[in-house]
Amino acid sequence: MQSEKVVIVVGGDLTDVAALVRRYATSHRMVGADRGALKLAELLPHFDAAIGDFDSVTPSEMEDIKKKSLVCRVLPAQKDETDTEAAIAYAIEMFNPEEIILLGAFGGRLDHLMSNLWLAFHPLVKQMTGKVSLIDRHNTLRFYLPGNYVLKKEEGKKYLSFIGMTPIKELKLTGVAYPLNGKDYEYPIALVSNEFKDTEMTFSFGSGLLAVIQSSDKRE
Repeated sequence: MQSEKVVIVVGGDLTDVAALVRRYATSHRMVGADRGALKLAELLPHFDAAIGDFDSVTPSEMEDIKKKSLVCRVLPAQKDETDTEAAIAYAIEMFNPEEIILLGAFGGRLDHLMSNLWLAFHPLVKQMTGKVSLIDRHNTLRFYLPGNYVLKKEEGKKYLSFIGMTPIKELKLTGVAYPLNGKDYEYPIALVSNEFKDTEMTFSFGSGLLAVIQSSDKRE
């Protein structure tokens, strides 16, 4: 199966999602999770799939979702997985993605935000290390398993942060304002507001689970 790129719009803060949807609509498969599907129905003439229990949409909104989506899977309201997890599983099953971008994963309800961050520990996400991004206008977050990586600076993103989701061993950072050379952290820690020295940097670590965030201030 040929690998494809997938955007999943979820039901968090959708304030700035429109511009990002239009950016990716021609190059990525578009999937909506619950109210994220409603946002896609508002923005696009059609999209690839709608996944969720849709318990927060009206009957008329549901009709619009069904009309615009090529596939619509309505899930039971009582289930063991979130709508976002179900959408990720669908995307992996159908598109064998080389990249998954989650839009609308920040903001909104705090419990939804935490569940989206804890996707880092989901087996489906862990198998796609470095290939799953949570993006909004001011932030790009990716999860990484141990290894060696080269990271390119995103335009307009001043800050670079490394968040240990677990204890981290042998963390090395080069090409940044505040380098590290094999530092161990015995507990999860947030190393925030570092910066690129040039257009790319390298990092590596020996064990743990790391979130890497490129970000800008909202006033920028």
